[in-house]
Order: sequence, then C-alpha cells, then structure tokens
Amino acid sequence: MVVLNTLDLDLVIIFGAVVVTAFIARWTQLPITALEIIAGIALIAVLGFDLPAGTDSIIILGGLFIVFLAGFETGFGFLRANLRKALTVGLAGFLGPFVGLFLILYYLVHAPLFISVVGATVLADTSISITYTTLQQYDLANLPFGRLVLASTLCINLLEDFTVTSATILTTPGFLFTMGVLGALGVAALLLPRLSKAVEGSEEKQFTNIGARSLLFSLAVLALLSALVGVPGILFVFLTGLIFSQLLPPQAWKGYLANVRPIAFALFIPLYFVAVGLKVNLQFVVAHWPLLLGLIVAASALKMVSLYPAVRSVFGKARAAPVTVLMNTRLTSATVILTLVLGLGLISPGWYSIFITVVVVLALTSAAAVRAFPGFRSVATARELFGTSDAFDEPEPLGQRTPLPGPLEL
Repeated sequence: MVVLNTLDLDLVIIFGAVVVTAFIARWTQLPITALEIIAGIALIAVLGFDLPAGTDSIIILGGLFIVFLAGFETGFGFLRANLRKALTVGLAGFLGPFVGLFLILYYLVHAPLFISVVGATVLADTSISITYTTLQQYDLANLPFGRLVLASTLCINLLEDFTVTSATILTTPGFLFTMGVLGALGVAALLLPRLSKAVEGSEEKQFTNIGARSLLFSLAVLALLSALVGVPGILFVFLTGLIFSQLLPPQAWKGYLANVRPIAFALFIPLYFVAVGLKVNLQFVVAHWPLLLGLIVAASALKMVSLYPAVRSVFGKARAAPVTVLMNTRLTSATVILTLVLGLGLISPGWYSIFITVVVVLALTSAAAVRAFPGFRSVATARELFGTSDAFDEPEPLGQRTPLPGPLEL
C-alpha cells in the first residue's frame, strides 16, 4: 500500500473548501474572499488543519498578485480628471479613522506603537474588491459614479500602503542597508516589467505563456527583496503592475489579463485567503471579545462619521448614505498588509487574529447592509439613483483603459 502524501490531502481539503465557499457566495451574494477567510478559520478551529511548512512564500505571492492587479488595472485618465474629488473622499476616508483608531489602540488599549500604527491603518481600509463587485453587480462600475467611487477607494488603499511602508522602514534596524534594498526594489519595479515585455516578444503564447511566467518571476524577486529588510513591498508591487499596464498596447491588454487571471483566481488568490483564516487563533479572539467588539464599533463609527460629509459634498445628499456604508467595507489591502507583517515577524499572531476578525466582520456586515438601501434593491433602482453623470467629469476617450481595480472576480 502506498503511503498517502499529506500534501495531497491538504490540497483536496483546501480546494474543496474553496468550491463550497463559491456556492455560498453565489447563494448569499456575500464577498467570496471573506467567506474563504472564514473557511480557513473553521478548518483550523474544528479540524486543527494547517498548511504544510514552507508554503508561506507561495501564499505571499497570492497577496502580491492582488496588489499587482490593482496597479495593472488602474486607469489614470478618469482619475486625473477627477483627482480633487477622489482625494476629498479618499483623505477623509483614511485620515479620520486612522487618527481615531491610533489614539484608541495606543492610549486606551496600550498597544505597542508599531502595532497601533498597523492596526489603525488596516482598520481604516476600504475594500476595493468588495466595492468593485458590488458596483458591478448593479451595473454601476463603468459609470462615472462607479468609477469615482473606485478612484476614491484606490486613494485610501495607496495611503494605507504608504503609511505601513513608511512605519516599517522607520522601525527596521540597519537603516542604510534597508534604504539600499528599497532602492533595489524601486529599480526592480521599474525594470522587471520591461524585461518581461522584452522576453515575451511577439510569438504566439498558447504553450509558453511567457508573460504570466515572467510576472511570477517578477513578484518572486520583489518578495525576496522585501523579505531581506523586513519591509512589505506593497507600493513597489503596485508600481510594477502600473508599469506593466502602460507598456502593453490597448489591444494586448485584455489578452494579457486572460493569461494572468486564471492563474491568480484559480490558485493563488483562493489559497491566499484560506491561509489568511488559517493563521487566526480563534481561542485568542474569543478570550478578548470585549476588545474585538470595541474595535468593530469604533472602526465602523469613525469611518462613517469621517466619510459622510465628504461623500455628501461629492456625490450629493441622496447618494451619501449608501456610498458611505459601501465604503465601510474592509478586506483586500488590510489582509495583504497583515499577512505580510505577520510573515515578516513584525506583529504577533494574537494581534493579527484580532485585526483579521474585525476586518472580516466589517466586510460581511457592510456588504449586506448596503443592500438594505432602496437604491441597491435592483439594477433598475440603482441605475435610476446613481446613473446620472452630471456631477462628474467625462471619462477618458475611447481606447484608454478604464479603471477596473482587481481582483475583479472576487
């Protein structure tokens, strides 16, 4: 009798859980990524299941894939035309909750300084994947209204990435070495897309798929350089995705995504979100439920109080409440940041577990709550309320790429 390889069984369990969450997401219309995290929490809490040693590096690639796609699918024409409005909402959506949550964590909870910065940053998140999929479901994502909501969300995500990267640099020993490696990260982010474009050439890629393979190589190099100095390379991966998109001609853009998306959405991203849940210590979370409940209430209240005036000034009174609730979702950037800092040993498993649980609860509750508004009861009512474009500048001319922040199928 052949001895069963435990990795084979692990893969069956993980991808079985991924299939189940896909059916649940289809039935409930809840974010599949949040459900995948819950699946991971359930696997480790009920079965004691864990991923084999040595798989963390592969899982990190899933998080970097998300950041890369966000950079790759960002269209700058509409963002430039509406930059003031996007920044008005984005700055309010990040700075208000960040300051309030930092004060709570540092002065009331007495968390360490770096933990307070990371916690305040991730709990000030707005999930670009949930925002996009909700807008797409109601046929709003490509309207000026939907694109401005996505542009505002992107501003929040970039502020998150910049804050965590800066805080990590300042707390990392060996400042000169860190700056040298960060310089190498910047150079790699600029040159790797061009290298990938050069090796890809003009041949048919049905069998070689050089573009997708060179992308995996680029992400692995950036992950290696980040690990050398213990600094999340989120901004550099975003820059890599941005440069990739600018190097491709418009006609080749969709073809490149057709090569990359199946790899990301079928393997790396589901595995990543299940692994996010597997790292949660549920017993620790239950033992600290007052802190968990307090952070959920504080994060939600601070976010909506900070966002509502800015959203009302940009989108109008009738749209302000549903847009504010929609932008109260957390998930994508928050989980990427927490996974990276945990993998680099910069945050304890306990704090990771608390923050991830807050993120998942807010993702599910906000995504469900937004559907209670009359404007989100059907596609017709959504188009009636949000379909007018008189408050926004015209999008970029035909031929330019529209902003489709990823991951799109999440």
